[in-house]
Order: sequence, then C-alpha cells, then structure tokens
Amino acid sequence: MDIVLNYIFIGFACTFLLDFISDKYADHDAFENVPDWNWGARIMFILFWPLGTILFIYTFLKEYFR
Repeated sequence: MDIVLNYIFIGFACTFLLDFISDKYADHDAFENVPDWNWGARIMFILFWPLGTILFIYTFLKEYFR
C-alpha cells in the first residue's frame, strides 16, 4: 500500500510543478497553443505521471530552446 501512496504523491507533486511552471511561463511562446488544465486532465496526469512528465520535459525543452 505504501508504494501506491508514494506513486500518487509523486503524481500530485508533478502536477503541482507543472501547474506552477505553466502559470509562471504562460506568456512564453511555448505555451501559446496549450489549452487550460481541467480536473480530468489533472487526474489523468496524476495517474500516468511518468509518461506525462517525460513528454512535458521533452516538449518544454524543445520549444523553449527553439
């Protein structure tokens, strides 16, 4: 049970960081065509955070250093 709670906690932490980054850099060109988060998207990101985190880092760095 501890593994599941740790997994969900890490998902919450990653979701919080993604929200924070997307708020802070909302005026950057990389976030120009990104839709707003809703609760369904947040819950899916919490459940599938490893895939979401890898995709976010890849696309963020790709667009940021373009």
